[in-house]
Amino acid sequence: MDAGLDPFFRPRAIAIVGASEDFNRINGRPLKFLLDKGYAGRIYPVNPRYETLAGLACYPSVTAIPGPVDLAIVAVPAKAVTAAIQECVAKGVPSAVVFSSGFGEMGEEGRRLEAELAAAARRGGLRLCGPNTLGFMNTFDRVLATFSQAGEGDTPPGPVAFVTQSGAFGTAMVALGRQQGLAFGYFVNSGNEADLGFADLLGWVVEDPRIKVVAGYIEGLRDGRKLLGVADRALEIGKPLVITKVGRSAAGARAASSHTGSLAGRDRVYAGVFRQKGVLRALHEETLLDLAAVFSVCPLPAGPGLGIVTQSGGAGVLMADRAEELGLTVPVLSDATQATLKKIVPAFGAVRNPVDITAQFIADPGLLRASLEAVLQDPGVDVAIFYLGLMARFADQVVANLREAYAGASKPLVVAWVAAPETARAALREAGICMLPSATRAVDAVHGLVEFAERRRQWLVADHARDATTASPARDTLARVVAAARARGTGVLGAPDTFTVLAAYGVPVAPARLVTSAAEAAQTLRELGGPIALKVESPDILHKTEADAIRLGVNDAETARRAFEEVVANARRYRSNAVIRGVLAQRMVSGGTEVVVGLHRDPQFGPVVMVGLGGVLVEALEDVAFGAAPLTRSDAQAMLRSLRGARVLSGVRGRPPADVDALIAVLTAVSRLGVDAEGAIAELDINPLIVHPRGGGVVAVDGLIVLSEQGP
Repeated sequence: MDAGLDPFFRPRAIAIVGASEDFNRINGRPLKFLLDKGYAGRIYPVNPRYETLAGLACYPSVTAIPGPVDLAIVAVPAKAVTAAIQECVAKGVPSAVVFSSGFGEMGEEGRRLEAELAAAARRGGLRLCGPNTLGFMNTFDRVLATFSQAGEGDTPPGPVAFVTQSGAFGTAMVALGRQQGLAFGYFVNSGNEADLGFADLLGWVVEDPRIKVVAGYIEGLRDGRKLLGVADRALEIGKPLVITKVGRSAAGARAASSHTGSLAGRDRVYAGVFRQKGVLRALHEETLLDLAAVFSVCPLPAGPGLGIVTQSGGAGVLMADRAEELGLTVPVLSDATQATLKKIVPAFGAVRNPVDITAQFIADPGLLRASLEAVLQDPGVDVAIFYLGLMARFADQVVANLREAYAGASKPLVVAWVAAPETARAALREAGICMLPSATRAVDAVHGLVEFAERRRQWLVADHARDATTASPARDTLARVVAAARARGTGVLGAPDTFTVLAAYGVPVAPARLVTSAAEAAQTLRELGGPIALKVESPDILHKTEADAIRLGVNDAETARRAFEEVVANARRYRSNAVIRGVLAQRMVSGGTEVVVGLHRDPQFGPVVMVGLGGVLVEALEDVAFGAAPLTRSDAQAMLRSLRGARVLSGVRGRPPADVDALIAVLTAVSRLGVDAEGAIAELDINPLIVHPRGGGVVAVDGLIVLSEQGP
């Protein structure tokens, strides 16, 4: 927790700059909320038009306030905001929230005003939320520094925090969540983020021990690396982050030189990094709230085993299908559990899993309790769902049975109750039992529980690499090659230089030599041994197959001479002004599985590593995964498991399993390279990387590095 934000979130005295006596106005609502909710600190309205407001002394300026102020709520026209902040700085106010709009969201003049505002706050050491924000609520301490409708009505404190870049969406989500029984300890709108960004605010609330789950809504990030740090901390303390990230379908705006750069221009980087860091991504509003609900009351499960108890056989099948679709397991219950269930479940029910207790539990109240207890005690079950529908007449009885069954359980339980009466919903909530209104939503929420629990287990045992550069021979080689390329005035490193860098980081490369004549090509074939491949080496021709500037399987000297001439001629025909440095003569590599490994400098997350299947077809198949550097071994394993074609690596249809350990070593090595580069590398491709059968290792066959326009 950033202690510098304590005065912001937990102020002992608040000044309201531009305060109004009209409690329906934006600048009047914060005063009303603070008074109505019983804020215990001092409140100082500031407005030269009044001497008193709501029975409080009103001051003509912030500097006229007699005592110290921790937080200023600024609600004045945009052109007066910077002066107000400068006055706060003069008073020694450490933090402010600026409601005022008319800044960066309004065009060039607004951006200029926002830059002035940020500079004034920065010079004075004042932390600023906004401008153009609804503000925030800390309901634990009754700090309602907001004009949002979220401050109206009951605002009970609770275990959910919500940080949002959209004020209107955030307000709607808080209202909808309250309807479903969620209590929000924090609601924070980051606004234009002239100073405090989404990750800053998220990082503070996630540390509050009263908060069990943190939800968020983002449209884009100014500092993705900071968010990764918050996510690591959340994994460490076991506190899930559930985030809705919009703009999933937007393609990258710039042309990329490599497969990695092309594929990284979409939403895949967010998806991969979130998965790596245990951030649960909610694609829909109901999913966001369902996950917040389940994490607010349920312990983390020990594994993916789902036990299903239902009054409907059809619902049980539906949930089992959805569970396996998501990667959960629906284990057959142990013989002992089935024997117990057979004694209590009607013969026309089912006891294997899903367990169908039928509607008989209405006539026999103990049936529900006993069957659920048996399933929760089964060693293969890590989490359970109980499904039922309607039952308004028997709601009290059902609730009582569920409470008794869950009272002694150590495993999480989710109730899927379709068309449940409100009294039952409230009673289960009071009992600490999560209830959701449909079968599939319950399974989806359980999947979130399992996914976060598994990622946290992996994080706790992982050997976390330090996100810092270190002196090493490999880093020295990288620096030397990059410096030489910049001295030549080139931004693209071909295969020879790329292989030099990769070899320094321990990535095996196929033996190769750059030749500049047909005679050298023939001589190199004799020295390397055939067959060889001949590939044009040019910074202007990045995809050699498109230029027909590659020849494979060259076995004799005469063919080598002829292939050299053809490759050079085709390259010049493809691009007449291309700079041709020569032709790479490389020993052919046979067998194995073609994989692409890449590195991309992401504008939000810095260096990210990519892995995918398909070689030259990678952009057509788009079966890739991304992870932020530095990668741990478990990060790399998870990336490979997430590929649709992961089974290819494990061996299918008689193919031997691939050397996954060697592939993981390459991913972590490229990760270290990305961190060491300190932004100098924009894109890197190893395409293809041949992964041999287990024990056979890997070998890089082709490579490309694109340098950043600016960077160390």
